[in-house]
Amino acid sequence: MLRKILSSTLTKYRRVGDGVWANVQGQVRTLQGLKGYDEKENAEEAIFFKKEDEKLLKSLLAKVRAQAEQHDVHSAKGVLAAEKSALDEIVGSKLSSTQKDALIEWKHTHF
Repeated sequence: MLRKILSSTLTKYRRVGDGVWANVQGQVRTLQGLKGYDEKENAEEAIFFKKEDEKLLKSLLAKVRAQAEQHDVHSAKGVLAAEKSALDEIVGSKLSSTQKDALIEWKHTHF
């Protein structure tokens, strides 16, 4: 069955160039794929690499933050106090101090 379909298809087209075929009536078709497929593939590739870059940059930021907290303890305490103050303005007394600390820690690992 497959041979029959292939042979009937091949008899309808003749090769006119590298990757270019023409049917008996002279209409030219390319074997490059559907129009826009290459654009879609390029866009998906760009999205993939942007996500990979984002993961790498997040891990780099976490490393830099950890090193800064180790080497500049005074500044790290100031930053932490500023973050807690900003969080207090947003949530007020709705969260306990341990929940606020957990939220700040989550922020540092996810953003």
